Amino acid sequence: MKALLRESLLHFVLLGAALFAFDALWSGRSVRAGAAEIVVSEGRVENLAALFAKTWQRPPTAVELKALVDDFVLEEALYREGVALGVDRDDTIIRRRVRQKMEFVVDDIIEQVEPKRADLEQWLDAHPEAYAEPARYRFRQLFLDPERHGGMLDARARAVLDELRVLQPEADPRGLGDPTLLEHTFPDTSEQAIAATFAQSSAEALAVLPSGVWAGPIESAFGLHLIHVDTRTPGAPVPLEQVRDELARDWSADLRDRASARYREGLLARYEVRIEWPAGVESGSPGQP
Repeated sequence: MKALLRESLLHFVLLGAALFAFDALWSGRSVRAGAAEIVVSEGRVENLAALFAKTWQRPPTAVELKALVDDFVLEEALYREGVALGVDRDDTIIRRRVRQKMEFVVDDIIEQVEPKRADLEQWLDAHPEAYAEPARYRFRQLFLDPERHGGMLDARARAVLDELRVLQPEADPRGLGDPTLLEHTFPDTSEQAIAATFAQSSAEALAVLPSGVWAGPIESAFGLHLIHVDTRTPGAPVPLEQVRDELARDWSADLRDRASARYREGLLARYEVRIEWPAGVESGSPGQP
């Protein structure tokens, strides 16, 4: 008898029977066959088969499909019994999952809205800089390494700049700078590429440097750079059709954010909220619930 009681399968059977009996007593329902119905629709079966095919790159066999359906039925039965027993209550993971699914439902509804051309035109007019062709530069740079010059870095930059400005046009200036993996010449480079290579502040500084002369220095994450802007092509607005997909994506994202915010406000307005703050905790204090 002791050996029998040690069997894991028996433990699970006894536990399941106890939970089922507790559910029946707690809810006042009689345990009987046919008390509830689980319907596995044709669409559900097709969905189970499609998920299997997506995972295994082949359709399920008849035996495999029956196993999928049987597992779904078991899952549904356990879910219903679990909800009836209240095991979903006060469970953080379940609460977060339900919240996430509700937010997905709201987002799915909003994403069905297609922007009209007038919507896209209005959005482009309100955010022209986000879609304009960026300014482009053709420039050269000389690098000055802070580790080599220490506190004399600024003085070294001024001295090299003076030498560059009197250098003959055919002379190669690279010997005046310090070794670096950066390119010396940057042909037809956008502001975004300059910011990605050097820093955003470097791209902004480059925008106000004069053309046709050595100037600077400007600072980057690497050190100091002396710059010769050969050509500068200003940024320009683009036609709507050229950025239609990007406009539609951004417009939809903004609509989703605003609609979600309105939905949350309306949802919370349906409830009277009472917060019982712990003793010694001021409501709304930073870091407090």
